[in-house]
Amino acid sequence: MKKRLFLALMGSLLIVILAACNLTTPDKLPTAIPTPDLPRVEILDPPNNVQVYENTEFNFDIVARDESQGIAWLVLLVDGAELNQAKPQDEEAVAVFRVTMNWRTSELGNHAIEAIAYRADGTQSDPAVLNVEVISRP
Repeated sequence: MKKRLFLALMGSLLIVILAACNLTTPDKLPTAIPTPDLPRVEILDPPNNVQVYENTEFNFDIVARDESQGIAWLVLLVDGAELNQAKPQDEEAVAVFRVTMNWRTSELGNHAIEAIAYRADGTQSDPAVLNVEVISRP
């Protein structure tokens, strides 16, 4: 009797385990959710974790891309505060927008630099982030 009860319990457990398994065939796989179509931005120069002297004029080479609707403007932030903004000169929005933006370093220490690209409708890219360490002159 105990053996029958044990087998019945094991059989029930096996059914529960098999029911919980994902045994779908490839033709019944869920549809992948597409990645949102966002503008893209990249800080080409300088490299991440660069060190610069205080009170130095410093340039960032930035490129933004959006083949679907175009880039309407680009914003540069230092430690979360807007430092500079640029727009294409010839058109309202362009597929590829490359710009050089500058910053005069002042406060010593580490600073987070962010570049964010925008479409005309306000859709923004994920930020391109760069860490800069401002050091004192020798």
